[in-house]
Amino acid sequence: MDSASIYYLGVTLLLFLIFAVIVVRTYSRKHKAKGEEPKFRMMDDDKPKKEDNSEK
Repeated sequence: MDSASIYYLGVTLLLFLIFAVIVVRTYSRKHKAKGEEPKFRMMDDDKPKKEDNSEK
């Protein structure tokens, strides 16, 4: 195994570890609620507000 192969193997393992950390962090219970907050905020914009109905 030459040095280039070892380098590519190291970079591949490093990128895989970074990917695993991102996946674990994204789906952890602690960050899941915070990560889904923007989704629910966008859905709130689609719902008409009570104030909007009274004006029509």
